[in-house]
Amino acid sequence: MSYNANVKLIYTNNTDPSSSQYFPEIVDQQKIVIEAPAQDLNVHQYFSLFKSFLRAIDFNEYNIIDGAARLAFNDCNDEAQMKKLMNEYDLQDKQAYTDDDARAMEDEIRDLKAKLSRALNPDAEQYTDEEMNAMNAEVLSSAEVVCKDCGSKYGTYSVSCSSTWQGTCGVCGKTTGVTEVRDYGYLSKGIRELSK
Repeated sequence: MSYNANVKLIYTNNTDPSSSQYFPEIVDQQKIVIEAPAQDLNVHQYFSLFKSFLRAIDFNEYNIIDGAARLAFNDCNDEAQMKKLMNEYDLQDKQAYTDDDARAMEDEIRDLKAKLSRALNPDAEQYTDEEMNAMNAEVLSSAEVVCKDCGSKYGTYSVSCSSTWQGTCGVCGKTTGVTEVRDYGYLSKGIRELSK
């Protein structure tokens, strides 16, 4: 069975004609149409067609690539597929790693710093600063709920509103109003500071 199909991208611009007196180079009305037979187009040809359309309506190369990258690597996509694509194109951008991957790397670095500090100071009676930071960062990274005070101190509030309930803060141990750590960016600001 054969079929015919067309894809058509249309950009229409109607500018207020009164602005022409101040900006004579502005075209009051313009219409840009890109059309192609669609029955045999593959996904790469569709994206190429859309790239041509974006160029025609005055997007630059960087913005087009940036838009495609944001479309390919964002929280709505399947993480396994994004990693597969990264491997295929040999991309090593930390932004595409999952939060769990990033936390695991930070934990490993923090633990290595603590071990190195202990190795360099084997006779220290107290914990070294690096060991204290490692223990404190471990508390932050293992917390599931957090109070407002600890959230503000170690994280950045990242949502417009949060559900709160009475509970025990995973950082300071107080029984007070708590919310999930994700609302404070998983306390990553504090973990980064302690990991330096």
